[in-house]
Amino acid sequence: MLEELGVEHIDCGYIGQVQDQWELANQIKELGMKIKTYSHLSTNPSRWTDEIHKSLEAKLDYIGFGIVLTEWQLQLFTRDKNITPEIMISLIPSVLKRIKRFGGEAILDCVDATRSDFSILKKAIEKGVKNGAKMIMLYDTVGACNIPAISYMFQQLKPIVKDVPLGIHVHDDFGLGTASTIAAVEQGAQYMDLVVNKLGDRAGNTSLEEVIISLEMLYGIDTGIDLSKLYNLSRHIEKVSGVPLPYNKPVVGKNTFLHESELHVMGALEKDKFWMCFTPYKPEIVGQKEKIIFGPTTLHGDAIRMKCEQLGFKNYEKYIKEILDTTHTLITKKKYITEEELAELIENIIR
Repeated sequence: MLEELGVEHIDCGYIGQVQDQWELANQIKELGMKIKTYSHLSTNPSRWTDEIHKSLEAKLDYIGFGIVLTEWQLQLFTRDKNITPEIMISLIPSVLKRIKRFGGEAILDCVDATRSDFSILKKAIEKGVKNGAKMIMLYDTVGACNIPAISYMFQQLKPIVKDVPLGIHVHDDFGLGTASTIAAVEQGAQYMDLVVNKLGDRAGNTSLEEVIISLEMLYGIDTGIDLSKLYNLSRHIEKVSGVPLPYNKPVVGKNTFLHESELHVMGALEKDKFWMCFTPYKPEIVGQKEKIIFGPTTLHGDAIRMKCEQLGFKNYEKYIKEILDTTHTLITKKKYITEEELAELIENIIR
């Protein structure tokens, strides 16, 4: 499904250590799929050589070497208080060259980049570029970087990486995943780690569907993604993951194109002329459909009158009080009624 959608790269996890993930990466290549595969080395240096060999057995396109530069990450990853950021940086040439020597292409994953000392981060990236990294991926590990800081970071790093592409990986702990990723793209990021339905640790990773539709609709960027498949893909991922999708999830939520307020419903009832009044883009673009319900904020009477006219009733005014009262009673009991239920109610009263 992802290849049909237009996705060009997929992160297969830690295939050097997790057999299921190795089999996924291997199967992608065995099936002749064009999608490029990417995996990461684990945190244990003693396993790196075996992991590189295993990655290449699965014909992996890229191998990510994750470097940590913050004090807390260093202590967690190494369990050695004597390991400093400078020692970690000194490992970059040998690891990247080892990957290249065995026939692989390396990516430098800068874990917790947005909370690292910026001068040290620059040194690490300079080492990565000098030693053949094919991409520099910057991680906002807990999504704690504000938007101007993301922009500043990428502005400062572009001259350092030159032609080596920058990537962005953001967690959504503060709800900034989409905004941060787009800010990085504005400043030249070429790769984005995105996840369907915003799945991931804690509050999830940056939403694929939100970023893609924003880049296409608000920036005019052709992402190569088939937007019409986004909704069905989202539903499929919801089913296989077992993680329910919020009704109000942007782009793919059940309520994303659902109208209930009076003026919103009036615009939707005449969507051929007024769809743009309360809809940012036509729902069909992402495989959705516009829907209308009548609830507490649709009882002014104007939307219901419009529906009476659409049903072809000219003499509805003498029935309007009964229609409104009956609608109000039903809404009080059920919270809302559908457009079809309202149509049936109107026809039963007038006829």
